[in-house]
Amino acid sequence: MDSGVGNKQNEKFLDIYGIENAGAQGPTALEDAIAAAGHRSEDVRWVINTHLHFDHAGGNTVQREGGAVELAFPNAVYVVQKGELEFAGSLNERIRASYLAPNFAPVGAAGRWRLVDGEVDVLPGIRVLPTPGHVPFHQSILVSDGGETACFLGDLVPTSAHLPAPWIMGYDLAPLVTLETKKQVLARAAREGWQLVFEHDPACARGWVVVDEKKGWNPEPVDTVPAAS
Repeated sequence: MDSGVGNKQNEKFLDIYGIENAGAQGPTALEDAIAAAGHRSEDVRWVINTHLHFDHAGGNTVQREGGAVELAFPNAVYVVQKGELEFAGSLNERIRASYLAPNFAPVGAAGRWRLVDGEVDVLPGIRVLPTPGHVPFHQSILVSDGGETACFLGDLVPTSAHLPAPWIMGYDLAPLVTLETKKQVLARAAREGWQLVFEHDPACARGWVVVDEKKGWNPEPVDTVPAAS
């Protein structure tokens, strides 16, 4: 899934965004978690980015001592929507602070991209679903196993507080598109019983949604699980 901020940013950058444990020029929290599971970065075979903003794709690459930037997962295939990679390269004034080339250019240089277009099965049980609004080619990730499905929402619904349809991040480039996407995706999630994963929520890592018949479409998180500290 998304690789996080990575370790290439300086302390000033991290302080501006309130980011902790980004592993500035050292191991990241993601690398530590992989090691704790008994694996190495070289064992990772797939990385799926919801989009290429620095806080979701920064860990695609890693800065070594001496300043060299390399792939964090050299044996992995990196998956993103084709339009997202093209959009990230446009670098207009509105978006260029969020799309940092060292996070994704080395992936292309190494020939490790798998570019997809639309809703696609990446692997058995793993599907990407276009969810535009935050950026035009944002995607969410569906993981299905044993009759159950989890949806990694990315920045479509960054926290459980953003579940109500009109609650939309100020960072979204097209908030009215986000609104329509959320209504479609969350209605399907409620209907099919998806478990939702909130990437930016410090208190609620995952949960489900229900529809409040009195308030109309107004989902709320239920059976929530606290985020890891």
